Amino acid sequence: MSNQTQTTPAAAPKGGSGAPPFPGAKPAVLGTLVTVVSLVILVALGEATGHLLMIAPLAATAMIICSTPALPPAQPRGVILGQVGSGVLGLVAVALFGHSLWVASIAAGLSVGLMLVLRAVHAPAAATAVLAVLQDPQPLRFLILLTIGSVLLVLVGLVASKAGVIAKYPTYWW
Repeated sequence: MSNQTQTTPAAAPKGGSGAPPFPGAKPAVLGTLVTVVSLVILVALGEATGHLLMIAPLAATAMIICSTPALPPAQPRGVILGQVGSGVLGLVAVALFGHSLWVASIAAGLSVGLMLVLRAVHAPAAATAVLAVLQDPQPLRFLILLTIGSVLLVLVGLVASKAGVIAKYPTYWW
């Protein structure tokens, strides 16, 4: 006889999947539209100023804010500290070790630890560390534009929430 506790797997939800339920047509459509609008705003402002604001990790950030606004990765702390901290980490990594996929992978992994320490977990920010290593941006310009883009996405989420287009956002600021 064993003194180990036997565990049984949890019963699968109705329908056989552990996936979250479909939020409904209206939230899905509105979340999609606000994501599109937020990204178009980044492109329009970038075109107007001659600066690239629409970077790939910010597209993922927009999706998280607009479709899952209550989750911790969508909150301003995670978005801004996660993105900027990971950008800085990527720039430091490239300054110390140069441009390579090896450095990019280590920077992305270390950005996870940094975000955990900062209590600002935001998955798209790991891709920002990779981008900083592989794209060779001008450091100060990159960080300023990354910060502006992150703040703009937070503001779009706030406006969309106040207008009742997406759920309450943010659930906490800092």
